[in-house]
Amino acid sequence: MTILKISIFFLALFHSVFLGSQDPVPQKYDVQQATLCQGDDMHLGDREIRFKKIVSDSRCPKNVSCIWAGEVKVLVEFFEDGKLKGEKVITGTNIAFGNNDIVSSADISLAEFFKNSDFNIKKVVVTPYPEAGHKITQEEYSVELLVSNAVSN
Repeated sequence: MTILKISIFFLALFHSVFLGSQDPVPQKYDVQQATLCQGDDMHLGDREIRFKKIVSDSRCPKNVSCIWAGEVKVLVEFFEDGKLKGEKVITGTNIAFGNNDIVSSADISLAEFFKNSDFNIKKVVVTPYPEAGHKITQEEYSVELLVSNAVSN
């Protein structure tokens, strides 16, 4: 009889540990993606993100051996209800590897611009990718953004 009581005790303990450690209902996200040219806006309801310009592009050109992969810095502006909320320099994440682009995820919070929200930039891809001997003008650049926003269940 004691073995049965001990077994029930451990079964109840395991059950409570597993139920207690489970995550709450997962958050739902509204995900939007847009490719912007200089001056274009990404509309997110009453909020907007505008691609203003490329601040710097030190990415290693295609078919060139570099010690460092480099990075591209993008200046974006944030608007809510048509009013400028601020601007921020964000870093692009794409790296050329042969003929393929490798894109890592980003996690750039926009809470400082959009209060009481869970807006995040999850991906920043800047094209074109640099090539040796070719200077890219501001007008040639485009920025692909993937933005997520937590929504109420």
